[in-house]
Amino acid sequence: MFAQGIAPSQVARRLRVSRKSAYAWHARWREAGVEALRSKGPSGRPPPARQKR
Repeated sequence: MFAQGIAPSQVARRLRVSRKSAYAWHARWREAGVEALRSKGPSGRPPPARQKR
């Protein structure tokens, strides 16, 4: 959407996210391109290792 010239406020409205998130995404996209917007996986601690029986 950013490459198409859609403003971050419009992106926020269309994706139903906060304007703050859309502006943060826009800043990352401007600096590092689409790769910067890729998911890096779930956040938080990894689950504990399972013990083998």
